[in-house]
Amino acid sequence: MTPFDFLLRDDVLVSSRIQVLADLLCWLGVLASALSATFHLRPRPDGGRPGWLARTPLLFLALATLAMTVSVGFRWVEVNHFPSQTMSEVLGMFTLFLGLAMLALWFVLGLRKRGHGWAVLEDVLVALVLLGIVFTHAHVRTLSTAQRDLPPALQSWWFAPHLVALIFSYATMGIAALLALSYFLTRLWSGVYRGGQSRRSQVLIVAGLVLVPFAHLVTIPMLLVSAVVFTALFLLRRVPGAEAVSRLERELDDVSFRAFAVGFPFLTAGLWMGAFWAQEAWANYWGWDSKENSALITWLVYVIYIHLRLLGGYRGAKAMSALVAGALSVFLTFQIFGYLPDSQKSLHRYTDDGVQPQEGQQGAGPADQQARAGSTADDGGR
Repeated sequence: MTPFDFLLRDDVLVSSRIQVLADLLCWLGVLASALSATFHLRPRPDGGRPGWLARTPLLFLALATLAMTVSVGFRWVEVNHFPSQTMSEVLGMFTLFLGLAMLALWFVLGLRKRGHGWAVLEDVLVALVLLGIVFTHAHVRTLSTAQRDLPPALQSWWFAPHLVALIFSYATMGIAALLALSYFLTRLWSGVYRGGQSRRSQVLIVAGLVLVPFAHLVTIPMLLVSAVVFTALFLLRRVPGAEAVSRLERELDDVSFRAFAVGFPFLTAGLWMGAFWAQEAWANYWGWDSKENSALITWLVYVIYIHLRLLGGYRGAKAMSALVAGALSVFLTFQIFGYLPDSQKSLHRYTDDGVQPQEGQQGAGPADQQARAGSTADDGGR
C-alpha cells in the first residue's frame, strides 16, 4: 500500500496522517543530503559552499522531527495515555527519538567542521537516518493502531520516563553503530579502489554485513550507499590514500565513542527506572524476566566496550566490533525479543499486537493493591 492509498482510507487516524507528512519531509531531506554530499564530493576551488545548501538537510530533519512530535501528541490524545503500549506506538516513538538523537549528534559531533570528507559522511548519516524513519513508518502502517487500555502494571508515572530513556538510548546507540559500520565500509571500499587490504579481510567485512540478522534493514543499504559514494570518489579521483584512510579511521573511532557516550547514560537510567518500577508494581526490583535479562546483556556488552576501549586500549576494528555487537543486542532486545520462545511467558509483552494483556499476567498496580488491602480490612472488620 502506497502512502497515498493509505491517506485515502476513511479509518486512518490523524496521528498516522501526520506520519505520512513526516515521511514526505524525510524524502526531501534525503534529496537535500544527496545534493549537499555531491557538492562536498567536488567542492568549489575557494573551499566555500552555498549557505542554504549546508543548512537544508538539518532543516528538513528538524521539520520531520517536529511533525513526528505532533503525531505522537495526537496519538496520546487518541489513546488517552502515553503512547508506548502497542508495537505501532513504540515504533512511532522510536522514529521521533531517532530524529531527536540525530539533531543532538549533529551539534555534539560537529562533523561538518572537520572538512569536506566529514561533511559527506554527515550527509550520508542524515540520509540513512531519514530513510530509516521512512521505512519504519511503512512498517508501522502494516500494524494495528487500535486503542488498548493500559493494564494496571503500566498505570504508573514510571511508564513515560522509563520508555523515553530507553528508546532515546536505542536511537543514539543505533547512530553510533552506523558510524562504526562506516569505519568498516571505509576500510572495505578504500581497499577495493586503492589496494593495501587483503581479499580475506574484504570478504570477511562483506560477509559480516550480509549475514547479520535482518541485514536488509541496515547493513545492506549501507553497503550499497557507501558503494555509490566511493564509486563517485573514484570517478572524481578523490579516493583517500592509505594515510588519509588511517587518519579517518582514528577519527571515526573517536566520533563513534562520543555518540555512544551520549546514549549510554540514558540506557543506564532506563534500566534503573525499570527496576524501581518493578518494585512498585510487583514488589521485586529484578524478576529475571527474559526481556530484563536481554536488556541487562545489552548494557553489559556496552560496559565491556567501555573497558576494552579505556582500560584495554582497544581501538579500531576491535572496539568497533564491540560497538556493533552492542547494537545487535539492542535490536534483539527491542525487536526480535517477541519472536523468541521464552518471550511467550514474559511480563514485558505489552507491545505485542497478538497478545491481549491479562491481569493475572501483568500484575496489579499500586491502586489495585491498596483497594484490595482496604477490602481485606473491611472483611476482617465484619
